[in-house]
Amino acid sequence: MKLNLYHKSVLSILALSICVILSCKKSDHSRGASKIISADATIINTGPQAADGCGWLIQTDIADSTFNVPDLPVQYQVNNLKVHIAYHTLATRFYCGQVPVGKDPGITEIKLDTIKTR
Repeated sequence: MKLNLYHKSVLSILALSICVILSCKKSDHSRGASKIISADATIINTGPQAADGCGWLIQTDIADSTFNVPDLPVQYQVNNLKVHIAYHTLATRFYCGQVPVGKDPGITEIKLDTIKTR
């Protein structure tokens, strides 16, 4: 059975469409990645990492919630600065000299979505 040019074109478009649909990747948010959280927080300087400090950390008003921000903007690197942040947690952890060794060592890293002084 010979296919005419019209049928070949339709089959090609259909095959291409299926390939495109199957190759689409869901975003991290649609796969249950961490939700965006808003909180009041304080920027704290724990000292340089070279001297066994942990650098700049963010401590939210929630108990036991100190986070590392790999890309904290320079203008917010002020000790005891009160801020309001919106963030989501990352799968990575930050290790430094002041972190006790335990069941879950390291400090949770976060990605800031927004940050404002209060």
